[in-house]
Amino acid sequence: MGLKDFAVDVTEQPERIVVSVSGDIDFETCSVLTRVLDELVLPGRTLVLDFTRITFMGTSALHVLLALRARAIEDEWTLELVGTPRQGLRVLELTATLHLFSLHPALAPALR
Repeated sequence: MGLKDFAVDVTEQPERIVVSVSGDIDFETCSVLTRVLDELVLPGRTLVLDFTRITFMGTSALHVLLALRARAIEDEWTLELVGTPRQGLRVLELTATLHLFSLHPALAPALR
């Protein structure tokens, strides 16, 4: 799929930031996603990663998520994953990291 079909949209609210990702999260696109996430001011807030529109989540995405989790713990903010597709959940299951994340099936209407 590549970068041309990859998109990251950020919606900031007072207590949370919703980052909606579409397309493949793979080696090529993880650097784009990381740049966007690194620019966010997160302490004291919740970062909601909306994955309802992703088509693939590779192991490179796992590295991004684990780094985000470490950052959340260190800087005292909350990370939530929403709409993670079955294939992405499988990556988390196979790497025994599923339990590390707060998972939700869908984005609450108030957060859209």
